[in-house]
Amino acid sequence: MKILLIEDNLDSRRNLRRLIEKRGHEVTACASAEDAEIELANASFPFLILDWMLPGKSGLELCRSLRARPNGDEMFILLVTARTDAEDFEEAMEAGANDYMSKPFDVRRVNVRLSVAERHIHGVLERNQTRLALQESAQRMSDILEKTSDGFFSLDPDWNFTYFNAEAKTILSRERELLIGQNFWETFPKLLGSVFEKNYRQVMEEQAALEFEAASVNGRVWFEVHSYPSGGGGISVFIRDITERRRMEEERLTTSKLESLGTLAGGIAHDMNNILTVISGNIGLAQLETPTHSGNLLSFLGKAGQAAQHAARLSSQLLTFSKGGAPLKKVASIADLLTRAAEFSLYGSNLRAAVEIEDHLGKAEIDVGQIEQVINALMINAREAMPNGGAVSVSAENLTIDAQNVLPLPPGRYIKVTIADSGGGVPVNLVTKIFDPYFTTKANSSGLGLAICYSIIKKHGGFLHLESNSFSGATFAFYLPLARARVVGDPLQPQEDESRLNQRILVMDDEAAIRDLTSQLLSTMGYEVTAVPDGSEAVRIYERAARKGEAFQAVILDATIRGGVGGVETIERLRDLDPNVNAIICSGYSDAAAISQFLSYGFRGALSKPFTRRELADALQKALAGGPQNLAARDSGL
Repeated sequence: MKILLIEDNLDSRRNLRRLIEKRGHEVTACASAEDAEIELANASFPFLILDWMLPGKSGLELCRSLRARPNGDEMFILLVTARTDAEDFEEAMEAGANDYMSKPFDVRRVNVRLSVAERHIHGVLERNQTRLALQESAQRMSDILEKTSDGFFSLDPDWNFTYFNAEAKTILSRERELLIGQNFWETFPKLLGSVFEKNYRQVMEEQAALEFEAASVNGRVWFEVHSYPSGGGGISVFIRDITERRRMEEERLTTSKLESLGTLAGGIAHDMNNILTVISGNIGLAQLETPTHSGNLLSFLGKAGQAAQHAARLSSQLLTFSKGGAPLKKVASIADLLTRAAEFSLYGSNLRAAVEIEDHLGKAEIDVGQIEQVINALMINAREAMPNGGAVSVSAENLTIDAQNVLPLPPGRYIKVTIADSGGGVPVNLVTKIFDPYFTTKANSSGLGLAICYSIIKKHGGFLHLESNSFSGATFAFYLPLARARVVGDPLQPQEDESRLNQRILVMDDEAAIRDLTSQLLSTMGYEVTAVPDGSEAVRIYERAARKGEAFQAVILDATIRGGVGGVETIERLRDLDPNVNAIICSGYSDAAAISQFLSYGFRGALSKPFTRRELADALQKALAGGPQNLAARDSGL
């Protein structure tokens, strides 16, 4: 230990120095207070042995001046004097001396005083080291808290701010200099009575950590909160904005619910379409057999047919948001479709469409009818949100999405369409439900509108969401991939009726009622029909007819055969027998891959159940008009 000895008497200075050095200490000796101050300016001494009476400034004055310095209380000062009065001792203590030793020196007494000083100094050094370590730890913690992506603040037991990091400043929109020392509840009075108050008070009272999620007062921002008891009975809080994460979780939940319901809806719609096919077809046959003078009967049959078509549209809607309803795509102009659909949706209302479309807006590969259905539904929503009139903002732009984008879309080029109203917005408690099937707040609505829109856009490789929502209106946005190449359109157009005599048609369907109905419908058109229940039988009959020279001019194949060979596998076998086979795919599942991409499988046409007599006739006319050369050309294009 380094000790500074200030003694003006040479002999006393030498004797003390020897005693101290024998204990292993390093001693610097000087004869005056002025010399001592010079030594202290150049070095640090934890222990001073200071004579009271010195030439010039006295030891007592030096003691007082040293104690007045920063950190002056950390050194141990032993005051040495020949005075022995109690008043002298009290004066020495008041001046700041830690101990007092009288002259003449006694070796044992000196050693005792040195031992006391050594223990005191070691204690001071340990406390200083601990304090320094705590200061360094606090600085490291402060650095961490300042750099963390979470907001952090701490409150004392009286709910006053004691710390506030940079991210908390952003989240809470307050300057930290203005908050330190301020009361939390007085600063944020709107939180009184909220889940924040309940949980913070619980942490404060129970001194136990608590984690929770809660929304801001206006419900627009969600936070993840980790609150802990802190030293002294206060509370420390980490807070993170999880609004985007919550939105993505809700989107995933919505998707999951739609997919689950879609599995059920697809099966129901398939069976319903089979039934409706029989109903619609038999109504058509009944209309053919009804005398023209039976006006009432024809009227009744017409109304029944209209009802069947209405049921067919409902079935189609079910398939659209189920795993069914795959779009029959072609490259189309979104600009033209958006303008036409927006204006049509608002026709007859007190609203107008404020359309803003980017120059050179790209085209998309879409099912025009389905995308028009989406636009109509969103425009009608906007129309209902603005009963007092106004303008619905409609815009479209080309957009490139990169890997860092939060949207659940792969990187690439898209067309973004937004439809914004200036109504009252979607109620906060309903935001997570608007895409749920059958959820509606309207008395006369099925609740399928937005659910179907969501499914349609998803099946086009895009995404639909509520982009923004406030008391001043809601904005829906959907994204569609830009078309990469032109889709080959159907070059087969209906031609004038020609003689169908001696034209043979093979029909394959596992439903006996549909086989009978299709046969009857085709018979009324003049075709000769053979009907079979599955693909294996169809291949056998087709091959036998070809060997006998009684080839079929066309085959109509059901896509799905329960427990048997379906349409896609059947066409592969038929094309092995006859590369120029005229085949039409037919299904109650409009999502069957062969329905939406029938040409690539070798079919010349597609027919969705339920179908009318006219639709059946048109499909056959197109297929028969194509000819082998057209099929070859179309296959080479694909």
